[in-house]
Amino acid sequence: MHAKKLNKIKKQLQRLLLQIKTSCLLMLLLVISSVANATDIQASMKVSPEQCVAMRQGQACYVSVELSWQVDTPGNYCLYTAGESKALNCWINSSVGEMKKAFDSKVNLEFSLRRQNESLSVATAVVKMAWVHKKKGQPRKSWRIF
Repeated sequence: MHAKKLNKIKKQLQRLLLQIKTSCLLMLLLVISSVANATDIQASMKVSPEQCVAMRQGQACYVSVELSWQVDTPGNYCLYTAGESKALNCWINSSVGEMKKAFDSKVNLEFSLRRQNESLSVATAVVKMAWVHKKKGQPRKSWRIF
């Protein structure tokens, strides 16, 4: 009688394990499918100028950016800057878009184009910061006897 109970429990565990494996495989396929859909989009983005120059390192750079993008699959797309959750602009049922906007920044400006309500970028572009004079290190404080 004890052996029958063990066999019954063993069969139940095997069925449960099979259900867990099947569920995991289905979830994995779902994740792969959603990633594949996001990366299937062929997209390009151009930004001008590609560089912004300030006089000294650490000073803000002021730049008027012209940005254009193009995708092969029309849809609802939004443009974001790095670190911001609010979109700069969104386009509905579009495969191309343009935007002009002035920025001031002390760090590189990173732009990303995403499908609306998704977090994966389909295209990115960067305006790099540059300086005429780099910030010097700590001033030398040395004692001289002679």
